[in-house]
Amino acid sequence: MMLWHPEKKIKNCTVIYIHRGAPGGLKKIGGDEIKSVEGGFMILGDETKIPYHRVVRIECDGEIMWEKDLKERKK
Repeated sequence: MMLWHPEKKIKNCTVIYIHRGAPGGLKKIGGDEIKSVEGGFMILGDETKIPYHRVVRIECDGEIMWEKDLKERKK
């Protein structure tokens, strides 16, 4: 959605996702780092693939656009 939303710009978005080895187990990337989305993954400019199921929150212009249910994450 954030790639095609008529009122949001991807460069103003932040994606927080589960990243093993990162402090607190989470990592943030700017939307401008996302090259494409395909086959269940976000593809970054360096060709890193982040599976959608690891995304826990998407923020755009300081507003939470989507957040994973934390109860679901603990399963």
